[in-house]
Amino acid sequence: MEYMPIMDAQSKEPLYQQLYKQLSKRIASGEIPSGTKMPSIRQLMKASGVGKNTIEAAYQQLLAEGYIVSRERSGFYAAEIERWSEPVDQDEEIALCSSILKKKKGGHLTCRYNFHGSVIDTKSFPYGAWRSCMLEALSVYPEDFSFYGDDQGEWELRAELSKYLRRARTLICRPEQIIIGTGLQQALSFLCLLLADRHRVVAIEEPGYADARIVFSHHGYEVVSIPLGEDGLSIEALEKSKATVVYTTPAHQFPYGMVTPVGQRQQLLQWAKRRNGIIIENDYDGEFRYNVHPTPSLQGMDRDGCVVYIGNFSKAFSPALRLDYTVLPKQLLERYWEAFQAYPSPVSRHLQRTMQLFMQKGYWEKHVRKMRTVYHRKHDALLRAIQTFMPPEVRVLGQSAGLHILLEVDTSRTERELIELGCAADVRVYPSGHNWANDPTNTRPRIIVGFGGVEEQDIAVGISRLAEAWFSL
Repeated sequence: MEYMPIMDAQSKEPLYQQLYKQLSKRIASGEIPSGTKMPSIRQLMKASGVGKNTIEAAYQQLLAEGYIVSRERSGFYAAEIERWSEPVDQDEEIALCSSILKKKKGGHLTCRYNFHGSVIDTKSFPYGAWRSCMLEALSVYPEDFSFYGDDQGEWELRAELSKYLRRARTLICRPEQIIIGTGLQQALSFLCLLLADRHRVVAIEEPGYADARIVFSHHGYEVVSIPLGEDGLSIEALEKSKATVVYTTPAHQFPYGMVTPVGQRQQLLQWAKRRNGIIIENDYDGEFRYNVHPTPSLQGMDRDGCVVYIGNFSKAFSPALRLDYTVLPKQLLERYWEAFQAYPSPVSRHLQRTMQLFMQKGYWEKHVRKMRTVYHRKHDALLRAIQTFMPPEVRVLGQSAGLHILLEVDTSRTERELIELGCAADVRVYPSGHNWANDPTNTRPRIIVGFGGVEEQDIAVGISRLAEAWFSL
């Protein structure tokens, strides 16, 4: 076999690696058929102009990876391997992946004024206290690195959460009822498995969190959309449905932002008791309320053990932690222990220990109090900016809680057109349409405007630009 390798002495890639790649590619594609005698080391030295050590290194790698075989006193031969098509160039593949990722992410961070509903105020993050707790967790709990932790999550963290939830969110729970997890989707997935033998139809608010609907559908549940009234999901429509499970966001409905009043919550609990059903309460924005009195959690009002409570650290602390918790009613605990005894906790023990110490030392509640003030200021700044710069065609929905509001716009333009106009003005706002399972009866576009990650002084500028982009002639 005659072969003239193409070597680039100016490349940062070692010469032996260049030779290895060229030969492995030709063998894998079938260009060098199996059983073909490979050029001798002397022949390759002459053809390529590189040294013996370089050729030997390339052949040793080909031999180690099974591309060639060595026959005593005969030399090297192309091995018989499964043929595969021409590989995609790595640089092209990386560029393709980057393009896909940009489309998937939706360009969240490409605009100067990014009103994303899930971005937090990073300047207020307690880096020093968190770093201190991380280092202490490493020194105080070195044995954590020797084995898996508690399947439900570290007991000490669950104990701290139990105390905090009783004080702050009126929950009635003990540490053994709490399960530490990595996010809403994971929590809903294990609940789907836990409830599957008795419940197959789940009700979700319409509109409601699209990802929750996707998780239930992936697990084979029939998903029923329940329309919203002024005070939350329609109990009348829920009664008429076949659902025995309902997923709801009473503290701050997503995406409308309404807070479900106590009377409506009581009706929902009565429905669950009559139906022998389960309520999944996602309290994702429960810490932040503006100019309204705090309402108790559904779980705290529950006397029949029918509420599963899901909370997280994403909005009040950081979504990057991927740390949440589920509080099971006692009727589901024994079933959980039986069904999930082979499932270790998916959350790092070190992360759990750090959060445990952060809570024990009082940093957590101090941080939440601080963020209530920070976000209240931003919330009020956003409402002032909308009142100042937006015309009467724009109506604000859901301004009592959370880190976003909804703008309903009386316009002939579509939701997508409004978002694109905003981007052209360097202002990023977000769609809500995908949270409807069915076509909305009101065709006016509704735009999600978050304020957690925007600098307070930038809010008015961003809204001014948005108003000009939407309504200038």
